[in-house]
Amino acid sequence: MKTCIRNSIPGVLALAGALLAAPTVQAQAVNGVTANEILIGTVQDMSGPVVAFSKEVINGLRMHFDEANAAGGVAGRKIRLIVEDSGYDTKKGMMAAQKLVQSDHIFMALGTMGTAVAVTTLPIFLEAGVIHAFPNAASPLAYDPPSPLKFAHAPPYNGMGRVMMRFLIKARAERKFCSLVQDDDFGQDLMRGINAEATAQKINLLERTTYKRGATDFSSQVARLKSAGCDSVLLGTTARETVATLAEARKLGYNPDFISSAAAFSAQVPKLGGDAMEGLMAVGLNLPPDAAGPTEGMKKWFAAYKAKYGEEPGQYASGAYASAGWVLKGFEGAGANLTTARFNEAMERLQIPADELGFAPITFSATKRLGGTDMRIYRIQGGKWLPVSEFIAS
Repeated sequence: MKTCIRNSIPGVLALAGALLAAPTVQAQAVNGVTANEILIGTVQDMSGPVVAFSKEVINGLRMHFDEANAAGGVAGRKIRLIVEDSGYDTKKGMMAAQKLVQSDHIFMALGTMGTAVAVTTLPIFLEAGVIHAFPNAASPLAYDPPSPLKFAHAPPYNGMGRVMMRFLIKARAERKFCSLVQDDDFGQDLMRGINAEATAQKINLLERTTYKRGATDFSSQVARLKSAGCDSVLLGTTARETVATLAEARKLGYNPDFISSAAAFSAQVPKLGGDAMEGLMAVGLNLPPDAAGPTEGMKKWFAAYKAKYGEEPGQYASGAYASAGWVLKGFEGAGANLTTARFNEAMERLQIPADELGFAPITFSATKRLGGTDMRIYRIQGGKWLPVSEFIAS
């Protein structure tokens, strides 16, 4: 027996040394990360008023992750996207977030659709230690207070409100301003920026109108705007509500300058609304997808998207594709031992340049969780969104 123990000691020591010297692939279990897979969840509207936007987001995310997976994934891991429906309803959105955290054990929540849904689901993800990345929501809560779990790229709606006012005043000083916004966090945040700029410019809004989320009839609001003599209307509306508002205005022969936040900056608006949408302006963060470019990268991406899905992409599709790319860069920088801390460190090291889809450069730091603040004003001309300004910092 003694001889047996004595002879085994060198083997035990050798095994221990080998274990110490071997690289640690995953030191401890990390939610949503296995040897072969990374789980990413997204809360989208698959049954409510902005389903067209969410369809584009899902397509854009899947397209980029499919490309990455076809190339072998990241550090040997494939990306799996789990989609949950919010119906653009905060209660349903919270249930979707809880399912992603408690049942699916996701590593990251990516591209949540809608400010109201993002704001109410954000605490669920943060309390579970889940990264909350690039929501389709322009709320300061997406990046402030700073957290290593927060990554955002959309300037807040209050910043958009200020830019909208400044652009209109610069284009024509004498205006009769009015507003129509959704009666929730999204609309209230936009109005904070509009009101701040109006106060700074010593301007009074003649009429302030609102609507409940999901509304379809805007006849009373448009009648009030027309009766007040508003010639410049600032909109806090999403795609369907924007189309309905302008259609009602045209029916009444009412043709003010309409300008919207980025919530209505979608290729779906001119497609759904037709000629009634001509002249509508909106804040945008990136180039509208177009088969004609203007960059070679845009042409190739547009063709690839259409070939994959059988339809043309909109701004939400290109935005989702870009954000998936930023996340993939973070995974690559984190390496084989992927954790939330290592992902954050990788993102803070990145200098993401402007790309051929029209996004401005973005960077992050411990105190800067909003990647960038630049945006443009676009106008619908000939059925397409065309830029009418350079990038403007909010």
